[in-house]
Amino acid sequence: MKKNYFIFRNYTVEPLFNGIDGCAFSGYNDINYEKGYRYYLWFYTVPLKASGDLVADEIDFIGKNLKYITETIPDNSTLLCTTINGPDGFRFINNRKVKDAIAGYNNMIRELSGQKQNIKVLEFDSFCSKYSSSELIDFRHFYMSQVAINPRLAKDFREWFMRKVDAVEGKRKKCLVLDLDNTLWGGILGEDGVSGILMGNSYPGNCYIDFQSNIKEIKNTGVILTICSKNNASDVEDVFNSREDMVLSPGDFAATRINWNNKVDNIKDIAKELNIGTDSMVFIDDSKFERELVKSSLPEVIVPDFPAHPYELTDFIQEVYTRWFQVYELTEEDKRKTEQYRQNALRQKAIEQHSSMDDFLKEMEIVLKVSESNPIHFPRIAQMTQKTNQFNLTTRRYTETDITGMSKSGYLIWDASVSDKFGDSGITALAIVKKEGAKAEIDSFLMSCRILGRGIEKVFINHIINQLHTKGIRSISASFIPTEKNMQVRDFYEKSGFELVDKKEDNEKTYKLSQIFIRNIDDAYTVL
Repeated sequence: MKKNYFIFRNYTVEPLFNGIDGCAFSGYNDINYEKGYRYYLWFYTVPLKASGDLVADEIDFIGKNLKYITETIPDNSTLLCTTINGPDGFRFINNRKVKDAIAGYNNMIRELSGQKQNIKVLEFDSFCSKYSSSELIDFRHFYMSQVAINPRLAKDFREWFMRKVDAVEGKRKKCLVLDLDNTLWGGILGEDGVSGILMGNSYPGNCYIDFQSNIKEIKNTGVILTICSKNNASDVEDVFNSREDMVLSPGDFAATRINWNNKVDNIKDIAKELNIGTDSMVFIDDSKFERELVKSSLPEVIVPDFPAHPYELTDFIQEVYTRWFQVYELTEEDKRKTEQYRQNALRQKAIEQHSSMDDFLKEMEIVLKVSESNPIHFPRIAQMTQKTNQFNLTTRRYTETDITGMSKSGYLIWDASVSDKFGDSGITALAIVKKEGAKAEIDSFLMSCRILGRGIEKVFINHIINQLHTKGIRSISASFIPTEKNMQVRDFYEKSGFELVDKKEDNEKTYKLSQIFIRNIDDAYTVL
């Protein structure tokens, strides 16, 4: 069995993890553990005792045990710590001392997370707050089997937990595709006019204002916003220009399709313009017809059911974020995502205005700023391994903890931020190399889709080869592992001068570079 999760606990929690592969459990309040798990989960709930003093003392004991675990867990393992929340089965223990103990414990684990990169906090209250105390605990199960969380909630718990793990790993959708009429505002623009659509301080306009506000906050977490609406573009422009109650502005959207075309075709066009897969998109539209059309034609696109009433919009959009866009921590690239995609649109227009790619590149003033094994960049590096599919030679997925462990064990890790006269694309290129004596193996080589089409991949691989040469490397091996999405790079190593040494039936290829010398970097690029 694959060893995924080792779970420390104070009560029976096995029913909550049924269906999650590779789980093992400690004894109650036991700090002994097996090695070799991908994640260790410290999952303690409020002790169910009648005495507030005993509860507070036990929480203090749990905290001391956790501190011990944080000192013994290897740095290359991730420790997930849930905050202490959960069943408040004995109402009269809810005194000041217990509250202080819980607050102190939760603050402690947050501080530990700030001190050690491999400790991540899961706010368990985001699960518990959806249920009353009587729903959270079933005393029949508690007294018979020491089950503190109601087994009836197991399915909901598993969904909550796996979403949290996805957030830690940086797995989420990239793009939110939005309709306009009866979605971002109430009413139909073509019928009600610019002044007649509903937004404002009274119901239902206030629902749409808050809906837009939530969407803007989602955008600020690095989600790309786009518009796909059947409307006259000039009318929509009038709304943005004249309706002061609009929270969202044209600058919040990386791409728009405001026309009378088929929405399936428009979504495909948006994906092509942004150079992302349609499987990274979530489509929101009030029309059941449009939703069903997209579901049937583009089944890889997430299409949530739209709420029947405007007052349900806030819960709806928060659920959309939690299910498909949740992120554990923001990187600088996340914060600038929309602007980076808008800059890409300008680059594409510039390409179309040049007669040759060479002329275009010379005018672009492209700069690669390369960093080697910079821990500050590890969250972004891990995020790239999780999200990059098209230009990814091996598609190996790593967490921030994995990257830290590889760095400490001698792997060479280079990342590059790319900028040009249109702006800074941020950290968008990565190479992970395993070094053994005078030999090296390229474990991962990948680039964000945002910087493709500018020849940067050639400059970056040549720079990496030059760096390895200066470190005494005289032989480099590399692999191409095919997926459904990375076939555009199947010949990348051959085009980069590597020799094909093996090809398997599934088209996996192994390469070797034996003649290593300093390669010239095209003077159209600057490498720092």
